[in-house]
Amino acid sequence: MIWRILIVTSLLAILIGGAAWINDGMHIYSKDRNEVITMVKDDLFGTRSETSYVPAFKFGLLPLDKTVSAIPACYGFVLGVSGVLIALGWWRIRCKV
Repeated sequence: MIWRILIVTSLLAILIGGAAWINDGMHIYSKDRNEVITMVKDDLFGTRSETSYVPAFKFGLLPLDKTVSAIPACYGFVLGVSGVLIALGWWRIRCKV
């Protein structure tokens, strides 16, 4: 019974993580800032844009950088852990029979 609960929980984690990834824009890499472009009126040359960054987290498929602490903040980690737990649960159910 515990293995079936583990499989269902892993499937729910995949679905919820996928919904969060889609909701945040389906980016390949996780992002920790949003780009804000401000149009500034220049009297001589017309308009020009200035770029600034605002701190905000976006859930991505891959981690933000190569540090160990950044790995759990990506959808690939959720998929990997959930996939391993589903495989483990399926294997334990199958071996029990």
